[in-house]
Amino acid sequence: MTPRSHYLPRTPAGRIATIAFIAAMALAQPPIVHGLMNRTEPLILGTPFLFAYLLVVYFLGIAVLVWALRKNV
Repeated sequence: MTPRSHYLPRTPAGRIATIAFIAAMALAQPPIVHGLMNRTEPLILGTPFLFAYLLVVYFLGIAVLVWALRKNV
C-alpha cells in the first residue's frame, strides 16, 4: 500500500477549500488587478477603489482558511 500524496485534498471539504482559496488569490493577481481593478475612483470610505478591492479579496482568502481550519481539513 503506497501512501497518498498530502498535496491533494482527500475530502470534499478540502477540495472546496482548495478551489475557493485559489479562486480568491487569483482575484488578487494580474491580469485581474492590473487590467480590470486598477483605478482610484470611486473612493470607498475614503480609500481608493483598488485598495478596498484588495482588502476584500484578502479577507475572503483569510475567511476560506479559517473555514478550513474549523472544518479540520
